[in-house]
Amino acid sequence: MKAPANRDLERIINNKSSLAESDTVFMKFSSDRGTILNMGRRGSCFAPEAILSAVKKMASHNLLKWSEVEMIDAQLEEKDLALSQAESIKKISGIFSEQKKPLKYISLGGGHDHVYPALMALNQLTRKIVVINIDAHLDTRTDETPNSGTPFRQFARDFDGDVEIVQLGIHDFANTISTMSNLPKGRETVMTYEDVRYGTGNFNDNDKLLRKVLPYHEDALYFFSLDADALDAGVMEGVSAVNHRGLPYDFVEDVLIYAIDELKCRHFGLYEYNPVYDNLSQKGARTLAALIYQILDDRNFLE
Repeated sequence: MKAPANRDLERIINNKSSLAESDTVFMKFSSDRGTILNMGRRGSCFAPEAILSAVKKMASHNLLKWSEVEMIDAQLEEKDLALSQAESIKKISGIFSEQKKPLKYISLGGGHDHVYPALMALNQLTRKIVVINIDAHLDTRTDETPNSGTPFRQFARDFDGDVEIVQLGIHDFANTISTMSNLPKGRETVMTYEDVRYGTGNFNDNDKLLRKVLPYHEDALYFFSLDADALDAGVMEGVSAVNHRGLPYDFVEDVLIYAIDELKCRHFGLYEYNPVYDNLSQKGARTLAALIYQILDDRNFLE
């Protein structure tokens, strides 16, 4: 194995390790099959590598180790998406069962359909889960065939236990009446872009809103999910559905930090980034890498 360049010795790339020795696991879902089935644009299959490439270049300020695992069998997924999801659940559950210490898990999509196996695998760890989803779309479509628009309705139906989904940044014009219908189980709190904007005083008092909407429950496991198209087009061009009125980056970062510090969140997912439609500066990848840096730089995890 080639020795790292001197400039890499103080960067995150130098902290890569085996799965057994890692503190953070990147689970890569290098597939856009679910996005295509939802009539989205091809290209999100390249997102995990593009995002990780930006993350690896950042400076490292702790000794935490990380590893990466590809979760997708492309041939199987092309043939049968539902069966591919079942296999992903088994693979993720296996990773959970093999770990001997608390870890942080970061899922990188790909389509938002990949949040479903990540959440279902958590059923072996908890019977009470709260999902924080930042998104322009509810992703609770009623389609019979799984796709990137169906994962949270699937999850609410199949999870064995208490489910709560808190949706932030939703746009009414981006969600049909059937999508907005009640879930089969669990509770769903929906805050539109307008609700968030006015509830925070034009994004100036984010903490007050978060404490109201996302109180800490000691017996719950929290999962932070971000669909990249929730972000304003000014910082996120590389998505299937560019958001002309999306959330500012600082709000999304505040939600993430709140989830880490106050909700003790250790499970994260970033989805729907499409590097094919990003600009030459890789603005979208760098934006998502900055969020991941907040996860990796969690000083509380060292305690």
